[in-house]
Amino acid sequence: MKIMHTFLELGKAYGLTPKKSREKDFHCRKCGGVMRHIPQTNVFLCENKNEEGGVCGHRVFTAKAF
Repeated sequence: MKIMHTFLELGKAYGLTPKKSREKDFHCRKCGGVMRHIPQTNVFLCENKNEEGGVCGHRVFTAKAF
């Protein structure tokens, strides 16, 4: 009987592969546009144009840093 030291080894023995995570799009609550993620932070920034012609500028802080 082979001893497994990690879950990755156990998964390989049973032929399982890890799930590929996909980052979902965050939408602005004010204008509805797609928000841009600032790398290495948990901040999403809306840079879409609003009705007055300026930038929306809405920010969202998430609980999880990517």
